[in-house]
Amino acid sequence: MDLELSNIPFIEILRQYNNRAVIMIERSTEGYFEHNMETIRLLLENDFEGIYISFQRPFINVYTMFEQKNIDTSKLLFIDAAAALSGEIQVDDDRCIHISEDIEIDELVRAIYTSIPRFQSKKNFIFIDSLTTIALYKPLSETMRFSEFLVGLVRKEEKNQISLIFNVAKDLSQKKFIQDVAFRVDEVVSI
Repeated sequence: MDLELSNIPFIEILRQYNNRAVIMIERSTEGYFEHNMETIRLLLENDFEGIYISFQRPFINVYTMFEQKNIDTSKLLFIDAAAALSGEIQVDDDRCIHISEDIEIDELVRAIYTSIPRFQSKKNFIFIDSLTTIALYKPLSETMRFSEFLVGLVRKEEKNQISLIFNVAKDLSQKKFIQDVAFRVDEVVSI
């Protein structure tokens, strides 16, 4: 397990907010994906199910790495924006929703809404692998609108307990738009 993450009472933070927390994790770019995998493992081992929204790596890459690390992908749904961003071939899989090359925020929102009813557990999460990557491709206003939608979804969802985890590169965490998002979260965890 990721030693740094295990030292943070991550699951306790979620429990403190009745599994409806909005958390921003600031991560070093070194080992970024490995830290993401360990966060997902920790959530799944604590009976969460979730949506992994990938802006950094295409679904097939993420899925293959999770399988190699024995991460139970049966409790995950994927929204793959990375394949569209990189122009890679999108692999058909019933656990994955691919986003078009336009990466429209409304399309992402629809993908999330259609994924939530598929959860079997009452403890759920939406995991954004890199909020900073979205900002490279979309105007800051659209990135903020997407962030605000997700925070609002967690705050108003009544049927399920949904937590939201944003990941940001630590060296970009001082950017104004990241600070604006950080202002709306329950906890900021720096790793």
